[in-house]
Amino acid sequence: MKKICVLTTVHHAYDGRIYHKQCKSLARAGYHVTLVAPRPEKINENDTIELIPIEKPKKEWKRFFRSFSVLKLARKTEADLYHFHDPELLPVGVLLRLFTKKPVIFDVHEHYPNAIMSKKYLKPWLKKPIRVAYELIEKLCIPFLSGVIYTTDEVGERYLSYKSCKIENYPLQEMFVTDEKKPKKDDYLLYLGGITPIRGITELIDGFSKVSASNPEAKLLFVGSFESHSYEQFIHDKVKAEGLEDKIEFKGKVPYEQIEQYLSSASVGIIPYLPVPNHLVCLPNKLFEYMAAGVAVIASDFPHYRKVVESANSGLLVDPEEPQSIARAINTLLEDKNVTKKMGDNGRIAFSETYNWNSEEKKLLTFYNDILKK
Repeated sequence: MKKICVLTTVHHAYDGRIYHKQCKSLARAGYHVTLVAPRPEKINENDTIELIPIEKPKKEWKRFFRSFSVLKLARKTEADLYHFHDPELLPVGVLLRLFTKKPVIFDVHEHYPNAIMSKKYLKPWLKKPIRVAYELIEKLCIPFLSGVIYTTDEVGERYLSYKSCKIENYPLQEMFVTDEKKPKKDDYLLYLGGITPIRGITELIDGFSKVSASNPEAKLLFVGSFESHSYEQFIHDKVKAEGLEDKIEFKGKVPYEQIEQYLSSASVGIIPYLPVPNHLVCLPNKLFEYMAAGVAVIASDFPHYRKVVESANSGLLVDPEEPQSIARAINTLLEDKNVTKKMGDNGRIAFSETYNWNSEEKKLLTFYNDILKK
């Protein structure tokens, strides 16, 4: 049995993409999978995937230094292939390749140079030097690695000269088995994911405030964690100032397995991301999760989003920087339940036929086989 070691210092141990999709797919295919990841609140017992928990740094800048402690843990697994998920692990990936002579894969979740330019915790004058430094480190490290996995064509353009494979972060089919008899709440709006300024939360609340005046029954639920205590306080103060305390609810972060229960009740799912560089070249997996659950989508009018939403006719596109645009889209879907249901049904069909993990799993296993044969 071939042994695989998967590494992350950033993502939750039971992350949707890493654990529930990739690791489980590899385990089902007959690999022995060890996952080195931040310690969860509770470790799953009798798991087919072996977990080696590590402590997650409290400060973002400490992530780089934590990565080298992972090197020792990874080498102890004596794996036949190493697969890492965070850019700060690039030097670790190179060292694993040099020390073990085993293949190493870098899994690129987003356009990291663009993401650096959007980091709020970085001083503006620091962003460009850090971006340049990262691009240099990446350029030096990747030739030592065995392969690169990326999520969209635009992200993948950086890696076409290397052995690479596009694997989208589509939802699991078994997680979204819809109950047609379970009614959706007509006035129930859902935002799923991290709550940060660049994801358009302030503009969404401004738009919803306009909706609430004409649709007093409308409710907006946020499922996800705030990026900082200061932003959480700002948003709660804003909700209170707008008089929306009984209209907007913040559920916090929930386990991956519980996401479907919130999706199954919502009639509209919202992705109001602002047009920062990284958002313009990446696709949020929440878009496909909304569609998988048969939820009509309201999304920012970016080329990637437009291609998916318009081809499936699964929702409406808005200018995320204009609250009035968001309000118009919400009102349209709240006032025409037939259109909302039809768009939700269309999204569900597109998910079943195209945007699901089954096809991506096959690509992952084929990529592994190709690399392990060498």
